[in-house]
Amino acid sequence: MNDGRTEAAWSSDRQLLQAGKLHHAAIIVDGGPKIITFVVDGVLCDGGDQRQFGWGRFSPNLRTPNAAATLTIMPQVQALRLYNRALRTSEAVGNFRAGDRQ
Repeated sequence: MNDGRTEAAWSSDRQLLQAGKLHHAAIIVDGGPKIITFVVDGVLCDGGDQRQFGWGRFSPNLRTPNAAATLTIMPQVQALRLYNRALRTSEAVGNFRAGDRQ
């Protein structure tokens, strides 16, 4: 995310995505505690053996992620849904279990 002055980034746990396979990824950005988390294929990325925890904080100086007029999406992304609030982890897991990939 970038507001033109401040940038925030986080990555999921490594080696979760396989080329040629359909995946369900939820990237949850919660503006209250300023935390980014990933839920991939119904599992919360907790850091595994790679890091102590699976979430990352972003700067409170990030005003809005609306720096660009357009959103660039890779052609491999078959569906994208944006919410006007941070999903709970259980909601992201529930969407995966329900087969909600649209």
